[in-house]
Amino acid sequence: MRALLLGRVLRRERYNVLVSYENSVYLGLVKKKVWEQEKVLVNDRVWFELITDSEVSVERTGGRKNYFLRPPVANLDLLVYVHSFKNPQCDVRYLDLTLGLATLQSISVLVLFHKADLLRDEDIQPWTNLYTSLGYDVMVTSVYYDLSALKERLRGKTLLLSGPTGVGKSSLVKALWKDAPVRVGDISRVGRGKHTTSWVELLPLDGTYVVDAPGFSLLEMPAMNPWDIQRMFPEIETTAKGCFFSDCLHLKEPHCAVKEAVNKGLIAESRYNSYLYYLDKQQEEAKKR
Repeated sequence: MRALLLGRVLRRERYNVLVSYENSVYLGLVKKKVWEQEKVLVNDRVWFELITDSEVSVERTGGRKNYFLRPPVANLDLLVYVHSFKNPQCDVRYLDLTLGLATLQSISVLVLFHKADLLRDEDIQPWTNLYTSLGYDVMVTSVYYDLSALKERLRGKTLLLSGPTGVGKSSLVKALWKDAPVRVGDISRVGRGKHTTSWVELLPLDGTYVVDAPGFSLLEMPAMNPWDIQRMFPEIETTAKGCFFSDCLHLKEPHCAVKEAVNKGLIAESRYNSYLYYLDKQQEEAKKR
């Protein structure tokens, strides 16, 4: 029996992957059982067996510290959410969803309030104050600003860029790494008609690995229970300990510490509204299952 080697998945497309090992890259053929049970993801560590000089057989995945299925990526060091308040004006509910999903996965997050050149400082400052007060790392950026501090912040990390379509993810990556062959937010079109081909891959960019995931602008919310939704908002989860009812959902229940905190301005109304939105969405999805 041949010894198994441990490699890193650089790219995933349909049922094949590209596996990096030492200074070589191989076409990885994933066993059906492995694909169905373990869902091989970009940036997975995988145990493989050499078949030829250019092909390997992926036998199993290694351990994961975190993962998402859409986009299919694992073992992130950092999740970068790009948000703009103008051109386009983005909904903060998507920002809160990303922060919440990162919280559930214990992934560090960097929030970029982007296209800041289109706004006055006083328009952005209240949002910066809110999210920094919640413990999140926030930077105010524009492709017209000096991005050296941001590039240094990202150096050495394996990261995923998320954010609504049109927010400027591709142009930001190009501004940071001039030669980056990114397709962030796009789908590569080939042939005729509506046939498209897309893949997710890991791009090495000057000491940083960026997940290029066209077609996956925003993270998708998986099936959750109400307590998972509450955990997505740490300030609500903490305050909920003071509610009279232990199963309080902070809707119309009496003696609700969360609603009292919102009324007093101790919890931001925008955050509470995001919580209500995703709680309602979760409950509607539960009815369909």
